[in-house]
This record gives sequence, structure tokens and C-alpha cells, in this order.
Amino acid sequence: MSLNLHQVLPFMGGLMSIGTIIFKMGQHAEKLDVLDFSVSAQENKVNVNHEIINTINTDISVLKNDVSYMRDDLHNINMKLDKR
Repeated sequence: MSLNLHQVLPFMGGLMSIGTIIFKMGQHAEKLDVLDFSVSAQENKVNVNHEIINTINTDISVLKNDVSYMRDDLHNINMKLDKR
């Protein structure tokens, strides 16, 4: 049983095509790993942003209370000055 070139070439072409497909799948799998890392990095950035926003909100609430106390104190001072 001898194989000539016309019988071997389609077989070799099919093997090369399958090998290329497997190789490209490996390349894309590596890219997906990189994407997974960048997605988790984005999630961490969002969490940090939420923490910063919460801190700013807390600081603004404290300042709002302080300003309301100052306003009340000024109102009381004005009332005492008007009584004189």
C-alpha cells in the first residue's frame, strides 16, 4: 500500500487546519485570562470610588450639622442683641 502525493496533501492540509484552530483557541484563552484580570481591577476601582464617595458624603453631613449649629447660634446672638 503506497500513498502518493495527491492522497497525503489533503490529509496534511486538514491536520494543519485543525492544529491552527487549536493554536488560535489557546491564544484567545490567554486573552480571556487578561480580560478577567482587568475586569476585577475595574471592580476594585469601583469599590474604592464608592468608599471615597461615602467618606465625602459623611464629611458633608458633619459640615452641614456644624453650619446648622452656627446658624442657630447666630440667630440666638441676634435675638439677644435685638433685646438690648
